Amino acid sequence: MRPSLLALLLAASVPAGAQDDQLISGPGSTLTENKCKICHELQHIRRAQLSPGEWADNLKNMKERGTPMDEAEIAVILRYLSTYYNRAQPAPAPSPDTLAGGGDDPVQKLLNANACVGCHALDKRVVGPSFREISAKYAGEAGAAARLAAKIRTGGAGSWGQVPMPPNPGIPQADLQAMVDWVLTNK
Repeated sequence: MRPSLLALLLAASVPAGAQDDQLISGPGSTLTENKCKICHELQHIRRAQLSPGEWADNLKNMKERGTPMDEAEIAVILRYLSTYYNRAQPAPAPSPDTLAGGGDDPVQKLLNANACVGCHALDKRVVGPSFREISAKYAGEAGAAARLAAKIRTGGAGSWGQVPMPPNPGIPQADLQAMVDWVLTNK
C-alpha cells in the first residue's frame, strides 16, 4: 500500500472531530487541555495566537472566574501556550508531554488524558462532585456502571447542580469501562 494512501486511510479512521479536539502535543499540553476544556472547546485556543502577556491575562481571568488551578499549574500552562500558540513565532514540532501526570497508575493516566481531573478530585468537590461522592451515589444501584458510562459519554447538567458536564463521546469503550469501574470502587 502506498504511504500516502495509508496516511489517508488512517486519518479517515479517526472519529470525526477527534483530531480537532487536541492541542499540539508538548510539555504541559495535557494540563492545558484539562483546565481549558472545563469551559472552552480547544478550537478556542488553537485559533488564538496571543503574546505571552495576553495569555497571562487570559489565565488570570480564568482563575478569577473559578477555574481550579494553582500558581504552579498556571506557570506550566502559560509556558505551554506561549511556546505553541504564540503569534510572534511559529510553534515548534510536537513533542511528548513530559509533564503529564498519572505516574504508573493507568486509570489516573486515563482520567488526566480525558480531562476528568479538571473538574473532579478523589475526595473533594472541584467544579463537579468528587469521585467518592459519585461512587456513594451509585453504590448498590443495579445498572450503575452502565448509567455512569452513559453520563460520561453524553454529559449533561442537573444531577449535581447547574454546571454542565461536557460530553465525552470519543473515549474508547475499554478506557471508559476502566474509569467507571475505578470510580465505582472508590468509596
